[in-house]
This record gives sequence, structure tokens and C-alpha cells, in this order.
Amino acid sequence: MMINYTRVSESDAAVVALAKETGEKPSVIASMVNQTRYRQAYNKVNAERAKVIRRLIKEYPELLGEVKG
Repeated sequence: MMINYTRVSESDAAVVALAKETGEKPSVIASMVNQTRYRQAYNKVNAERAKVIRRLIKEYPELLGEVKG
């Protein structure tokens, strides 16, 4: 599964400003922003996959009968 999201760098102006305001290192701020962006992108992809699976199960309920736990 390929997750596409826009990464932020430590030298980004918003990251530097937020780091100065909070007193944290720019690397910590950048990693927090990147983690949040990745998680949002992952959740979006996962929701789309679940939507397709639910649609398939609704259209073809006989597929569930073939799955053995």
C-alpha cells in the first residue's frame, strides 16, 4: 500500500516559527507534523479500501461463505 503525503522539512518557515514559539527543536516539530500528515493519509487510504470491501460484500455476499477462519 502506497501512502502519499506532503512532508515538511526542518527548514520550513512555519516549522521554524513554531519551534521558536514552543521552545522545541525544529526536528521535533517537523517529525510531529510529518507523523500527523502520514496518519491522516493512511487513514484516508484505509477508509477507501474498507469502502470498496464493504461494497463488494454487499454486492456479492456469497464471497463470505468461502472464507474459512
